[in-house]
Amino acid sequence: MRNHTTMKLRRLTLCALGTLGAFVPTASADTTDPVWTCRASAAYVELDPLLGSQRVEPIQANGFPDRDTPDRAQCAKADQGVPNITIPPGPENPGLQLTLQAPFARTNIQPELGPAREQTASATGGVTDPVAIDLGPGQLVIAARGVTSQALARCVSGAPELTGSSAVAELTINGNVIAIPPGQDEVVIDQLLPLVRIVLNEKVVEGSATSDDQALTQRAVHVQLLAVPGGMPVANVVLGESKVDRHGATCAPPPPPPTCPEGSVAQPGSDPLVCALTVTAPCPAGSTADPAAGGACVVVRQAPPAACPNGTVRDPNTSNCILLVQRPCPAGATSDPQTRVCVVNNTGTGTGSDGNGINGSNGGIGSANGPRVTCGRVSMRFVLNRRQSITNRFGRRLVTRGRLVTCGRNPRPIVGAKIDVTHVIRGGKRLTKTGLRSRPGGRLTLILPLNLRTRSIQYSYRPDLRRQRVSSRRTLRLTVRSNNTGRILR
Repeated sequence: MRNHTTMKLRRLTLCALGTLGAFVPTASADTTDPVWTCRASAAYVELDPLLGSQRVEPIQANGFPDRDTPDRAQCAKADQGVPNITIPPGPENPGLQLTLQAPFARTNIQPELGPAREQTASATGGVTDPVAIDLGPGQLVIAARGVTSQALARCVSGAPELTGSSAVAELTINGNVIAIPPGQDEVVIDQLLPLVRIVLNEKVVEGSATSDDQALTQRAVHVQLLAVPGGMPVANVVLGESKVDRHGATCAPPPPPPTCPEGSVAQPGSDPLVCALTVTAPCPAGSTADPAAGGACVVVRQAPPAACPNGTVRDPNTSNCILLVQRPCPAGATSDPQTRVCVVNNTGTGTGSDGNGINGSNGGIGSANGPRVTCGRVSMRFVLNRRQSITNRFGRRLVTRGRLVTCGRNPRPIVGAKIDVTHVIRGGKRLTKTGLRSRPGGRLTLILPLNLRTRSIQYSYRPDLRRQRVSSRRTLRLTVRSNNTGRILR
């Protein structure tokens, strides 16, 4: 049974992958956090998931059927469906076969443009008419009717809320109707053990409302085919999957509007904000009388290279001299008017694309030669499962990705910064690697070697390379198992 099923599954890989070209949507533009993402699928087959085989997924919305990470960078409106389809097509494939009647997948986000806190992301997928999973002549036939799943993501009272539901109107196995308990969230059907396991109304939750990332996947029917009793599945068959997730503080309130310092007032209609200080003549040093403002003393906006007057700072984005309401910043630093992060201007003494300016600065805000950073936050995850821990088979390559941004409520990308990568292996031994640097948008990508064993991998960011102070550290945990015995390799 084991070898026979495995051979059929591998034939399915070769036969079915060639049918997907017409269903792959066009690529979407990249985006930055915080955003909602969404994806919907009518049905798919995932072969040898531990070995990283591609999934066979002909009807999906807002996703990539041929990548390790099937989710797109941002939720968008999409709608897919056909009258019927067989996976793989034709009678010449006697192995595992799916017959789908009226499969559909839809995603949506409303409004399409606007801050994430005002948007609602949704995904719906399933098969309207009967669907059959045939394991081959004389073997097992699983049939279902009215298979649907849906997931919704939005902000409620300033906090993210991810919800999901699914339904299966009828389920039969070799013609025998299986009773589905009403009102039960998840139903496990184990009559077919030890080699087949079925889960109805499966809900997979990752992260929480307080974490950087949060995801909810709702599946109507999940069939697992096992190679050995109690072992890992050699194939997953899913009917009706909907997924929504978030990246970053999607429900964070908008930043407060800028205000004028005490004693000054905002000029009507000024954008950006211009503050006027009304005093009796003569005006104090660094300001001039504006006849159009009734003789009010105002700070003149200047362009480089003139020095800014006392009481003002230079805007690192426009190089204008402006009045700011600052929080206390370290000596030699000023507050960025957009993020209110303390920064120091690089005054031509940086090192170009190396991203290291004066006094050991590590990276710049917005570009490698941008304003100096005093605090940064790093995020990393495994691309394969979008999580910070994973169990992998020895010899399978893994990719990690993340971002480096400034601290504060309105983070901005840090570019050209060096990231310390430390591998912690058995016995607490620490191995430091080099070469990881943040790219435009603050993006980080590190491809791990093929020969890694179980370990922890630490990604650390130091704003000042002359010191050991780390402002942010993210640890990924990798568990590696043997391909032959499944034991953990340390």
